[in-house]
Amino acid sequence: MNKIIVIVGPTASGKTDLSIKIAKEFNGECINSDSTQIFKGTDIATNKITNEEMQGVKHHLLSTKNVNESYSVADFQSDARKIIDNLLENNKTPIIVGGTGLYVNAVLMDYNFSSNDHIENYEKQFENLSNEEIWKLLKEKDELEAQKIHPNNRYRVIRALEIIELSGFKKSKIIEDNKRYIYKNLLIIGISSQREKLYSKINNRVLSLVEKGLFKEIELAYKANNFNKNAQSLKCIGGPEIISFLEKEITYEECIELMQKNNRHYARRQLTWFKNQLSNVKWFEHNYEDFDYISSQIIEYIKSNI
Repeated sequence: MNKIIVIVGPTASGKTDLSIKIAKEFNGECINSDSTQIFKGTDIATNKITNEEMQGVKHHLLSTKNVNESYSVADFQSDARKIIDNLLENNKTPIIVGGTGLYVNAVLMDYNFSSNDHIENYEKQFENLSNEEIWKLLKEKDELEAQKIHPNNRYRVIRALEIIELSGFKKSKIIEDNKRYIYKNLLIIGISSQREKLYSKINNRVLSLVEKGLFKEIELAYKANNFNKNAQSLKCIGGPEIISFLEKEITYEECIELMQKNNRHYARRQLTWFKNQLSNVKWFEHNYEDFDYISSQIIEYIKSNI
């Protein structure tokens, strides 16, 4: 039986490079599980893999939505499972790779979102409320879920409130009750690096993305969303910070420092999520200099388990 390979880990840990090596070794195709890479128009901000870097490996769920559209975790669950089924039927190895923990859980586990439908114009009732006020409403109804969401992530806060309205259940309770893997043929690989080296890599990546045109890309995406700073596609690292710079709330230097800091914090949260939320993960650590060696060890590990 073909395995479904899952690669998880923090940003800048080497998941993308590893996924290509594994795909070429095991006749695989990659399924993106990074919520920000779903969108077109923020390729620099999300450090999206290029056609050249794909080395001929087919990728799914990359750049499928316009920068001014929305895409839910329930949408991802449905789309990803259809792709997995199709790949298995055609004797291909599905390789799920990305850093959005909720996306990974949703496709692997028996998550029930109760309803994929939205209440028409539900968000309009919050138009006159600030992000902090809406977040406090969620905290009153579902404190556990509120603690997972930044108050400025207006979309996720409202979606969590909407789930309560639609289902009568807290989102945190729905997630708690659905932690059973639905696939028996899973092989989950966790990849990370030494913290100091990871943080240095993240700091340098931010500078590299800036040189590639990060500020201009976010500015264009901001305009495409009619200057809606709460747009889903602008939740990528760099989005909120650069918008604050464009609105003259912070200086250029502060913006750079904030992007680096927030990206480091995000990497720490990702690692915590995957280690706490997923079971049966085989973890590998590298220091970047030995990445090729670790990759070969991972490939040997996969061979011994299929």
